[in-house]
Amino acid sequence: MTLEVMEYMVWVIEITAEEFFSGDKTAAYNALKDSGVWTLYVETYDTTHSLGREYLVNEMREQFVKNGVNI
Repeated sequence: MTLEVMEYMVWVIEITAEEFFSGDKTAAYNALKDSGVWTLYVETYDTTHSLGREYLVNEMREQFVKNGVNI
């Protein structure tokens, strides 16, 4: 994983924690990993890093619901 992708994923964890888990970054990380969103965003970094926060949050919400993650 490149430094750019790592920094992006830290940002993804932060917005996930803030939006869905009352700031709990560990819960956010686990949800991202368990739902497959982590892998999706790492593999599609070239596209997803340019999308806005709201788009990502909406996409995460859909994936969490689809994969049974309690949010």
